[in-house]
Amino acid sequence: MHIVIVDPSRVVQAKLASELEAAGLYSDCFSMSDLALDYVAATPTVDVIVTSLELEPIPGLELCWKLRALAAEKRPLHIIVMSSNTSERALAEALDCGADDFIVKPIRREELMARLRAANRMITLQRQLVEQADTDYLTGALNRRAFIATMETKRRELDASDSLALCLMDVDKFKPINDTYGHEAGDTVLKTVARIAGEEAPVVARLSGAEFGLAFPILEATQAAHWCDVIRQNVAAHAFEGAAENVRMTCSFGVTEWAAGEPLNTALHRADQALRAAKAGGRNQISELLVPA
Repeated sequence: MHIVIVDPSRVVQAKLASELEAAGLYSDCFSMSDLALDYVAATPTVDVIVTSLELEPIPGLELCWKLRALAAEKRPLHIIVMSSNTSERALAEALDCGADDFIVKPIRREELMARLRAANRMITLQRQLVEQADTDYLTGALNRRAFIATMETKRRELDASDSLALCLMDVDKFKPINDTYGHEAGDTVLKTVARIAGEEAPVVARLSGAEFGLAFPILEATQAAHWCDVIRQNVAAHAFEGAAENVRMTCSFGVTEWAAGEPLNTALHRADQALRAAKAGGRNQISELLVPA
């Protein structure tokens, strides 16, 4: 766990940091609450904040509010408030302001370790829930919702002049596999195709049925088409287990670029048009459709 300690007393900081280090835990210490907040915002590895309520320039309760806003739904963040005020009102205020736990000063090592173990269990569970919400249950690739969110994030992270290649990939003649060999064989095909695609594409998602979305940040469409062709060849060369001996599958690809400022749906529609062209052209091939000038 990566822990941030926020307390105006350097003596308290040093004592807590020493105890955490002895337990094999990594910590950073801050006296000023605004610096601590900036650090947590910029450091996604932080799991736990152990904070006093007596802080400047941001008061402790307000810091809890701001930290909780940082966490949102995608970032597990456990906030432990420490205070010498043991009143029920102080506890209620801390919890209402976003704290997850409350510990009384002076802090005893055994109690702190117990609360950190509880925090670790909670963070682990939250991460598992986030992963399940973002992952296609069958293939382990991203699901459609997570793919859209990931693409939006990637586009924001890139400069307007940077390319972002986008591809739709569909398994050719997939339905006969289910009809002939059963759904277990079809599941094996989808899982294997997702794995093969993931060896070359930075972003892989199962969008629906046998259709996948791929993304290649920084690459132009022609460059991405090269890697799609590697995926195409690897899928075509694979003997799929669970179907029947010597069963081979192929995939078709539609490749385009997502331009900065363009709605993602527009780029996806263009990739879909390219995919349809690949299907109409005989399948097992790649079709590119560039951004209109």
